[in-house]
Amino acid sequence: MLDVRLVTTSLAMLVALMAAAAAEPVKDQAAPVVQSSAEARPIRVILPAPWETTKGQGEPVKSSK
Repeated sequence: MLDVRLVTTSLAMLVALMAAAAAEPVKDQAAPVVQSSAEARPIRVILPAPWETTKGQGEPVKSSK
């Protein structure tokens, strides 16, 4: 039983590799879009300083009665 699975798996891998090798490569349809350094905007993440306390987590919720 193990041999049948091994042969089937090997045959499937062989067929997949041959199909990938026989496939025609994709032609360059257009020039790749490249952003210059002036156009590319950096992502800025603002994190709290380690000594600042986070608001809302440490404070108890006040109920309005």
